[in-house]
Amino acid sequence: MYKRLLTASIIIPPLALLIFFGPPYILSIMVSLAAIVGLYEFYTMTMSDGGTGEKIGGIALGVILCGLFQWAPSEMIMVFLVAVMVVLFLGYAFSSQELSILPSRIGIVFLGIIYIPFLLSHVTLINKLPQGIFWVLLLLATVWVGNTFALLIGSWWGRHKLSPQISPHKTVEGFFACFVGALLTVFAFKTLFLPTVRAADALFVGLGIALFGQLGDLSESMIKRGAKVKDSGSLIPGHVGVLDRLDSFFFAAPFLYYFLKFTKIL
Repeated sequence: MYKRLLTASIIIPPLALLIFFGPPYILSIMVSLAAIVGLYEFYTMTMSDGGTGEKIGGIALGVILCGLFQWAPSEMIMVFLVAVMVVLFLGYAFSSQELSILPSRIGIVFLGIIYIPFLLSHVTLINKLPQGIFWVLLLLATVWVGNTFALLIGSWWGRHKLSPQISPHKTVEGFFACFVGALLTVFAFKTLFLPTVRAADALFVGLGIALFGQLGDLSESMIKRGAKVKDSGSLIPGHVGVLDRLDSFFFAAPFLYYFLKFTKIL
């Protein structure tokens, strides 16, 4: 636990400074790099017997999708996803020798593209909104503090398992502690950087990020259990794999983007 917290405290401040002071496209580059590693871990878990070409193809399509989120209109993203599905069907139809595996192979490759670069690239969309940089930093801080509260409280006082079949170490106490940490972070950001945000909206944002962040965490744990692996990778000390660190953003980032987009906060 302490190794994980130390690693996060070393990595997160430089990333936050780079996002805040760097050019607008730096965040898109960071999302693309995260998607590359995340897709590699995902395909390694879910296609242990898969060919290198499948993994490289899925990763390449994911990177293109990340670029579209930064530079292309939203209509192009939907066209691209339809084109990806067509390409996958045609590619497997003319290259596979075993037709019985096609549904699962196509599903896994497409799920990886949707689950990682598509969901994660909503961070890029948040950054393009008015005052987007502050909302991106709010998202990063809220997820990190919420997860830290969940980890500490769950480790010290957790007695009731949240979902032992999916994630045996998560507790109900840690689950609710995440909401406390998230709300404290959101209201701190509101006071310091976003004073015009209403208290009710800040409350909803904090609750939503905490809830969807933990659902993202559970979803990645479910994938690992299904793949019969303990960790998604071993790149980050204490966090094990990149997916193990990004999972909370997969659902929290779309939630925050669409909440900001379709309410009158901005």
